[in-house]
Amino acid sequence: MAEIEGMIESLRELDEPATWGRLQRSLLKLKADPGMVARAVIGRDLEGVQRTLNVLRGEEAVQAAPEAPALPEVEEEVLREAMKAYRRRMKLMKLDHESKLGRSPLSTGKGADFESILPPEQYGPEVWQVLAARGQLEATGHGFYKLPTERPSF
Repeated sequence: MAEIEGMIESLRELDEPATWGRLQRSLLKLKADPGMVARAVIGRDLEGVQRTLNVLRGEEAVQAAPEAPALPEVEEEVLREAMKAYRRRMKLMKLDHESKLGRSPLSTGKGADFESILPPEQYGPEVWQVLAARGQLEATGHGFYKLPTERPSF
């Protein structure tokens, strides 16, 4: 624990990535909650690291993770139509990307090397969030979605 407190003090003076890495490894060796450690280290949150130490010492209770906001109610028919529109857009984008138009007539086109796209705009972001929560799509960040690599099993 003294070693970790020394690292915290050195981080207060100089923010070094290598020290954050050593701090993370030390906390994980002490069997700290990996989620708490990751949030604190990624966010460069020294107060979060201190809370993690307090939990390890038994001075502070573990806080429950914040609940995810409730998903809006979306009609089943809208979700079905949105998935059809997503698949159509994905198909058209792949065809457009693989097309020989606009390339040298001696080339054979180019294979589509992307896997996520921006979904159609006629459906709001809440529709895509519900589909991602159901496992029909995977969110890849910044509003992009892709078809899941494995189909969800029920």
